[in-house]
Formats: sequence, C-alpha cells, structure tokens
Amino acid sequence: MKIIFIIISVLYLISFSSEQKHVPKIQVYIESLCPDCYNFIVGPFKDFYEKVKHPNLAQIEFIPYGNAKEEYNTQTKKWEFTCQHGEPECYGNLIETCAIQKMGRVNSYSAILCLESNIEKYEFNFDQTLEFCFKEDQTTLNEIKNCVSSDIGNLYEHQMAQKTESHFWVPWVVVDGVHDIDAENQILTSLIDYVCGDDKSKCYN
Repeated sequence: MKIIFIIISVLYLISFSSEQKHVPKIQVYIESLCPDCYNFIVGPFKDFYEKVKHPNLAQIEFIPYGNAKEEYNTQTKKWEFTCQHGEPECYGNLIETCAIQKMGRVNSYSAILCLESNIEKYEFNFDQTLEFCFKEDQTTLNEIKNCVSSDIGNLYEHQMAQKTESHFWVPWVVVDGVHDIDAENQILTSLIDYVCGDDKSKCYN
C-alpha cells in the first residue's frame, strides 16, 4: 500500500505541475520622461496592476535607463549619465531605480505609477513629484532620497545600464530574455490580454 501511495502522489505532482501556467518574465526598458513609456505605464500596465487580482501571473521588471549613455569618471569614481530627454530624465531614472531597489520590484509599481502619472502636474519636477507620492510614507521617501544622493544609487543606475541590452526604441519589451515584436505589440496594447488570454477567469477570480 505504501508503494502505491507513493506512486499516486508522484503522478499527482507531475499532473499538477504540468497544469501550472508558465509565468513570463517581462522586462520593460523605460525612460522617466519618454512619452511612449508614460502611455504604457499609465495605460496597459495600470489596468493590469489595478484590475488583475493575481499580479504574480507575470514577473514584470521595469528597467529605467533606455537610451541613456554612461561614462565612468575616474576622478569622482562615479558613473556619469546622459539621457535622451536631458538631465531631468537622468534624475528621474535614478529616482525610479532607487524606488525599485528600496521597495522591491513589485512594491515599487505603485511608486513608478505615481511618479509617471503626476510628473506633468508638477511641471516635470521629480523632487516635488516624489514628495507628493510619498507624503504618507516619510520613511520610504527618505530612503529613496538618500539612495539618489549616494554612491550606491549611482551604482544601482549603472546596474540598470548593464541590464539594458541593445535595442532600437523605448519602451522595449523583452519576454523570457527574447525581444519579439509581436509579443511587444501585444503587451504595449493590452498587458491583460497578453497575460490572461481569452480566459480571464484565472486573472479576476
């Protein structure tokens, strides 16, 4: 009986694991002042974040760097960044990077959403926007501020640069390590449809 029980248990585990849906790892290369990145974050991503009750159905990672360039300054021993939309964008990238590092990948979604949703209202002043987004959480606000002004924050942004592989535009979407234009278009149009497919019950129930 014991052998039979073990065999049944093994068969059940095999069957159970085979039914588990693959969780895609979706990396999105973004820039803090990129209009198309903004459209994705406050559009399809916001819909997914607010409506889907099982956000772990996709492992979404934002990489705030995009088309920036970096150069190591041997005198200051820091990385210096230049960005497509100027110095404010580099600063915004750093703030979003520090939010990811201090809050964690998933918890930082709300911060990135808030920053992107309100930056125009604050006339593209990231300091004021950051203050607004964390007015109820001074502890995290101070952690992000300290990160932004520190050597470790500079290193974190360099790490984002290293994660950013060759690309032609932003947002640039990589799924499970591969850039596929069809998958990218689907994700940028409706992240919910891409992750949930035709059967939305697994996402909403």
